[in-house]
Amino acid sequence: MSFSKILLCLGVLLSFSAYSQGDESGQRLQLRVYLEGALINNANAVNEDGRPLMRDNLRVSPFTGLNYLPASNPYQTIVSEVNLSNANAHVGIGNRSDLVSISDPDQVFGVFGDNAIVDWVFVEIRKAGDTDNVIATRSCLVQRDGDVVDLDGQSHVWFPDLTDETFHVAIRHRNHLGVMSNVVTSENLIDFTSPQFPVFDFGTTRGQGLNYQNLSQKVHINQGYRTLWAGDFNADCKVKFAMPNDDLTIAFYEQDFSGTGYTPGYFQGDFDMNSVVTFSGANNDSSLLEAQAKNYHLNPTQLPNFDYFIEQIPARN
Repeated sequence: MSFSKILLCLGVLLSFSAYSQGDESGQRLQLRVYLEGALINNANAVNEDGRPLMRDNLRVSPFTGLNYLPASNPYQTIVSEVNLSNANAHVGIGNRSDLVSISDPDQVFGVFGDNAIVDWVFVEIRKAGDTDNVIATRSCLVQRDGDVVDLDGQSHVWFPDLTDETFHVAIRHRNHLGVMSNVVTSENLIDFTSPQFPVFDFGTTRGQGLNYQNLSQKVHINQGYRTLWAGDFNADCKVKFAMPNDDLTIAFYEQDFSGTGYTPGYFQGDFDMNSVVTFSGANNDSSLLEAQAKNYHLNPTQLPNFDYFIEQIPARN
């Protein structure tokens, strides 16, 4: 084995040990999810298995060449105009310092290809049969191929305080609607991208004559995989285009008023996750949000202020 390969293997081992903490307790989960925004205009990119690949424009911006991904968990912070901690509170030891910050961001964000990092996601473990009860949480990373990984950028996600054998898994993203599984175990791939994977929905329990069955996620039109719904800019677990309490206002305040037409960075109003917020003009985020809200299955009259495009995860205790 060459000296360079030895160093590479050593680096992988060191990276893993930083998160395994010696004799590992708890459980590791193999998770997969797609973010709708990062699949828009992905140039039909696929991996060797034919699965679509998300864009990683927040890692390397096509506009500036810069990385805008934070090295620490964004879900307990204020991102631009929005306090993400309101909907993403940790329980247990999920907020422990070694579980919320990347020890070597240059290494983790330096990976290209299928395993390049797209963004952070927030994962909840909920009690089987008691979906309001969150028993463990983690902030982690999602790769271009949809694999959700720990903060070393490669390992399955470690839940050191998870002892239950069966549970529900919910995955949230800062400007998408989250999704929750039916009861699962740690033994199998928990694949939210698969149309065959069973997920929770509200059905007709929310009243208003609405049936949310099979609407927990969006079916990606071109390739038939499921994605999280994009457009929840204000992180209130709802997608809404027009006032009051709408998402468009966030994109308005994030826009660049100096005349460039777009604002580069890590922003809530970046619907397609291309590293810029564009409020008007070509390929703008406002139009993407409008189309999403008006074309929702339960909004046949295309009301701009339709108020029932909601995340299908039960409220926490």
